[in-house]
Formats: sequence, structure tokens, C-alpha cells
Amino acid sequence: VVFVLLALPAFSATGAAKAVEEAERGWAKGVTTNDFALLEKVLADDLTYTHSTGAVDTKQSYIGNLKSGKSKYVKVDYEQLKVQVLTKDVAITICRAQFVTMADGKPNPAHLSLLHVFRRKGGQWQLMAHQSARLPQ
Repeated sequence: VVFVLLALPAFSATGAAKAVEEAERGWAKGVTTNDFALLEKVLADDLTYTHSTGAVDTKQSYIGNLKSGKSKYVKVDYEQLKVQVLTKDVAITICRAQFVTMADGKPNPAHLSLLHVFRRKGGQWQLMAHQSARLPQ
């Protein structure tokens, strides 16, 4: 009986880690395909999105910039995606990825390190904080 009780938290954390990775990849899919319904689901209402430039967006301004075309993601290609489940409702992802965005009609490649904070609310893992930093190409 003790063995089963000790195994439950690890199994739960494994399930949570898979769900967080799905949410992480859902964000990438949403921004590269302009799937705004998916982004509404995966982004927390109180999102703080800090770009590698230092610019900060809320959920409303982030999605608004995507809808208007001010921001355009062409590619998010993960090189590393590590999930750490901190509590039953909080997890982080630490990622390295190659991005291509569009700026003034021209491709803008970027190699970025990402730190994402996810919170589970109503059974759904949502991105509540994004911080990125540029890495050498």
C-alpha cells in the first residue's frame, strides 16, 4: 500500500508534464498558424509576455498584434524543451528554439532561450508568463 501511495505523485507529475508540453506546443502552433481560438485557450487572461527586445505584452495586446499583422511568427522550431512540474497547478518550461518572424515584410530569424510559466486553471494548463533572451545564431 505504501508503494502505491508513493508512486501516485510521480505518475501525476508525469501526466502533468505531458499536458504542459502539449500546452507549450499549442502556443507555438497557435502563433505560427494564427489559430486565435487555440491561443485564447492556452494563454492565461493575466499573461505577461516579455519579448527578447524588452517589450511587454498582455494577452489582449499580444493577440491583437498577431491579428493586426504587427507580429507574425513563421516558425518556432524547438531544439530543447524541458518541463518542470513545480506543484499540481504550476509548471515551467525551459526551451531553446529557432524562430522566424516577419519584420517589414522580411524574414527575421532568431535563436532564443525561453522561460515559460504555466498555471493549471479549471483543468487547463495556460501560459501566464513568457521571458525570452537572444542566443548566438
